[in-house]
Amino acid sequence: MANNDKKESKPGESQSISETLKKIISSGSPTEISKEIINTVVGQALKAKDDVALKVTNEMISLVKKIDFVKEFSKFVENHKFKVTAEIEITKKETEPKE
Repeated sequence: MANNDKKESKPGESQSISETLKKIISSGSPTEISKEIINTVVGQALKAKDDVALKVTNEMISLVKKIDFVKEFSKFVENHKFKVTAEIEITKKETEPKE
């Protein structure tokens, strides 16, 4: 299939992922897939990954801000017993001999 009907795009202008996938599927062989199409797919995937990561991060921050840690720790303490054991050893310092 010839690329005569290929739409010219300016550098930095992104194509939609669906348009890019249509071009890949309609191409006759893997050698006909242009570097531009591959870059578009990779760029869209990276952008989507960054968008998802940002949204997840914002949601996590929102959830953590809603937690009353003092209240939650108080609930934990009410239902648990704490046992602390320690071993203390005292040793004499070694001193340097005086001349």
